[in-house]
Amino acid sequence: MKRTKPELTVVIPVFNEEKDLGNSLLRLSRFLTARYPSSEILVIDDGSTDRTGEVLQRLGHIIPMLRTHRCEHNLGKGAAVRKGLALAGGRRILFTDCDLSTPPSEIPSALAWLNKGYDMAMASRALPDSRMPVPQPLTRRIAGRIFSVFAQIVFGFNYSDTQCGLKAFSRQAARRIAANSRVNGFTFDVEFLLLARKFGFAVKEFPVRWSDSTHSTVSLVKHAPNMLKVLFQLRRRFKAQIKYHPIRALPLILASVACAVTGQLLMKYGANHLYGTGLGKDFLAEAGSNPYILGGISCYGLSAFTWLAALGRVDLSFAFPMLSLGFVFTALFSWLKFGETLAWNRILGISLVVFGVLFIALTGGPSEKEEDPGK
Repeated sequence: MKRTKPELTVVIPVFNEEKDLGNSLLRLSRFLTARYPSSEILVIDDGSTDRTGEVLQRLGHIIPMLRTHRCEHNLGKGAAVRKGLALAGGRRILFTDCDLSTPPSEIPSALAWLNKGYDMAMASRALPDSRMPVPQPLTRRIAGRIFSVFAQIVFGFNYSDTQCGLKAFSRQAARRIAANSRVNGFTFDVEFLLLARKFGFAVKEFPVRWSDSTHSTVSLVKHAPNMLKVLFQLRRRFKAQIKYHPIRALPLILASVACAVTGQLLMKYGANHLYGTGLGKDFLAEAGSNPYILGGISCYGLSAFTWLAALGRVDLSFAFPMLSLGFVFTALFSWLKFGETLAWNRILGISLVVFGVLFIALTGGPSEKEEDPGK
């Protein structure tokens, strides 16, 4: 008798999970049987060295919807998920962690977005409506936030949480992403998002209820260096798909401002040395030999060069107000050093503009409007 293709495949990557695997799969199977009877659970054993295989064999007699696949060697979570997406038979495919930190009750939320026309739906712990009854330790929360901000800057993402362990796909998106994925480790989620962007898949991030698991296999000390290394490899590989984040131009902009300020201060010193000299040959000769004047001109040239480099990367509307910093600092210096009168209303206005631009640069992201395909 020919096996009917399931409507939903839930992929679960596992590695040495003999302790909690049974309870998790029984809990998941009960939920799917009640809500999505035409489903399958596909467990990918990523080369476990404990009794995980025996537990799966025993559960196969208890859970009719359970399928398993064992990898000969341990390659990493990314490799296991990739294999699961490739082998899944469902029309809709979802992967989640074995510990069910994101409970099965969140599955309908993911599938609802697929039903609205999205190709990929990703759970997020960082959205305002997300709930964490058992939060992560503070160090992990900080590390996770840093990773997300870093990914936003490096890849031009506007996703709040790339690493949450529940993501759902249409069959087409799952197969195409799996066929082009290469990352074996924990950074595979970022690669999936870059592939989704490359192929034009619509992605939706949605809030979830999530609880921390005490036996997480992710180690900040052990895995963080390699994760950063993979991120830079992905940046080179997907260079054409990466949208430039404005904050990445800040070093150039600030360097240009610093050069401009230094140039203005040097010119101020030079002008004071030339005070009283009338315009003419003597003035030009003294100006040409004045180290302050020459230094100021050199700094202006360097400022212009770095400014042009910055404008090649960001929109002029963002970059130009940053130059106001130079006028603010120079005006303050002139007041403190030479006693010149400050136009406070002008300085205050420029300062507010600069503050607003910096605030947008540091808190905003690239424009990635997510239109609801269901509308």
